[in-house]
Amino acid sequence: MKHSGANATRRTKTPRPLATTRTEATSPKATEIVDLVHALSTDLGSEDGVAVGRGIADLLADSYRVQGLRLPRWVKQLATHYAPKKRSR
Repeated sequence: MKHSGANATRRTKTPRPLATTRTEATSPKATEIVDLVHALSTDLGSEDGVAVGRGIADLLADSYRVQGLRLPRWVKQLATHYAPKKRSR
C-alpha cells in the first residue's frame, strides 16, 4: 500500500559523482552545484557551461575570503572541478 500525505516517504536523488572528478572525495554540495550548472547550461556549449561553473566557484571562494573564512572543502572541490584542464602533449 502506498503512503500519501504528510507521512509519505519522499524519494530523493542520490548524488551522483562528478562527471570528471579530479578529487577522491566529492561532497554532496559540490555534486549538486555541478548538476545544477549542467542543467542550466544544456543549451549553451560545454565551454560556456564550464565558464558558468568556474564563475560560481570563483564567486563562492571570493565570498568566503572577504569574510575572512576558510574555504570549505566543497568549494575547493568545485573550483578544482572547473579549473582549466592541463593539456598533455
